[in-house]
Amino acid sequence: MPVDVNALMTRAEAAFRTRRFDSARTDLAAVSRVVGDHFAVLHLLALVEQNAGRPVPALAAFRRALALAPGDPQINNNFANLLDAQGDLEQAATHYSYALAADPLFADARLNRATTLHKLGMFDLARLDLDQVIATNPSDARAYEARGGVYRAEGNAAAAEADFRHALALSPNRAMALHGLARMATERNDDTALPLYRRAHAVAPKDLEVILGYAEALEAAGQDGGIPLLAAAVDSAPEWIAGLDSLARMRSEADADDDFAAGYAAAIIKRPTDRALNLAYWRCLARGDRHADALAALDLARDRIKNDAEIDLFEGVLASEAGDLDRADAALSRIDDSRDGRLAIGRHALRRHDPARAAAILEPVARSDLSLVAAWAQLAIAWRLLGDPRAAWLCDQPGLCGVQDLDVNASDLAELAETLRGLHRTRAHPIGQSLRGGTQTRGRLFDRVEPSIARFKQVVERGLAAHCAALPPTDPTHPLLRHRDEALHFGGSWSVRLSSGGFHVNHVHPQGILSSACYIALPDTGGPERPGWLELGGPPAELGLDLPPIATIEPRPGRLILFPSYLYHGTRPFVVGERLTVAFDIVV
Repeated sequence: MPVDVNALMTRAEAAFRTRRFDSARTDLAAVSRVVGDHFAVLHLLALVEQNAGRPVPALAAFRRALALAPGDPQINNNFANLLDAQGDLEQAATHYSYALAADPLFADARLNRATTLHKLGMFDLARLDLDQVIATNPSDARAYEARGGVYRAEGNAAAAEADFRHALALSPNRAMALHGLARMATERNDDTALPLYRRAHAVAPKDLEVILGYAEALEAAGQDGGIPLLAAAVDSAPEWIAGLDSLARMRSEADADDDFAAGYAAAIIKRPTDRALNLAYWRCLARGDRHADALAALDLARDRIKNDAEIDLFEGVLASEAGDLDRADAALSRIDDSRDGRLAIGRHALRRHDPARAAAILEPVARSDLSLVAAWAQLAIAWRLLGDPRAAWLCDQPGLCGVQDLDVNASDLAELAETLRGLHRTRAHPIGQSLRGGTQTRGRLFDRVEPSIARFKQVVERGLAAHCAALPPTDPTHPLLRHRDEALHFGGSWSVRLSSGGFHVNHVHPQGILSSACYIALPDTGGPERPGWLELGGPPAELGLDLPPIATIEPRPGRLILFPSYLYHGTRPFVVGERLTVAFDIVV
């Protein structure tokens, strides 16, 4: 009995639409036995394999289809969709272009190419595609939504918001537009963020990025529900590292006694051979100072994931931080000559009380990248231990560090303190941060709209300008002074509230060029122990080095202290009271 090829194709298409992929695959194989390779059959097979979660056979089928019909716009578009999902963005853009060369009015391909160009950072080209879609069809909400995302990435908030709102006017349930508006509201600390996220989550309850934003918006508003929402999401998507990291942070801040990394441990059970997940788990434990636990987790994973120089580097760093110095020596001797490897060996040499070796390793790394804060911070310690005069050039030139009592009155400070206390809604310090015995605000503090914060930012700006004017002369070889005459801007900004016994461990700020401490409310800082005072230049306690700080500075309400971001700094603990500060980093 002859095979009815058309009937089989029709049945395969129906099976594909109803996600009966095995049936579709069987019917397509029967068609191929009759007609041989045919681009339409191979195209449908590629879509079947892609939707069945089998990217390798899907890619193979797409390539066979395109070998037969290289200019087919739909095959090129769908192939590009898969390439984009696999992270091969440049090839995806190329095949979207092939689709558009065959059919310049193919709106889906133009929208898709714009999305890929956005991911590649080619914002101008992405907007050109979206402008053309809008010109052809001004009622296409998808194009406004996508262009809003491009404008947001470029920093054009007004244009982004206008496009997101236009998309919602055309189609009120566009999840991407709602999410875009919600993220913008979050970034400017606007109270509309939470209701916008509620709407976005109602429209797209399984969208992981929406879930993450919604959970963090709930946390920022001091409302319950964020942790269980995020925990359920990572339970369903155990490969979702961004969600697991945020869940760990939220758990650490909600309850200092909670096992913040429990989500990772559960995910590893489900995906034991997932290399990226295992490495992220170790990083998370290390951020929470659980280096021995991270090392134990690495040992358990040895037989599940490939061992290589990256794993050796992890082992060396974790062993060094956990105090197993001999094991660290052995692991670090096996790593390759990467920048991260040299940084790890340099820090370990300091822990081994070998500043000469540390300096020899760290100086070339620091000189090769003047913005690498970690290298300069550790090199400064090595030079000071060696008595190298370059330590003074790096850390102790007059004017590098500055102390100013700002022009702010007591009533303004009291109002600001009340505003800040209302923003400290968590109960414990976040993992990976320097504070102990306190809390830290989320988001960019100086982007908030509260009048007391806006006024204080203006006062701080005047203090920053005065400090920059008093810096030593420009020095193109110096990690800070090379920026002496450039326009500087606020990077991150936040508030820290320490309670009785609270302090900061010695740390640096890797994203800044200048860092700060500004005091709003203080406990009693008198006495020979100098409780709550700021220390500059002392090494981290975990390195076990006998080296005093360069300076110990008394805090006072309204006092601003500025110093190079590569300079280690921390605070002395205090017994009773509250230490409320504002801090920020300055960037180019």
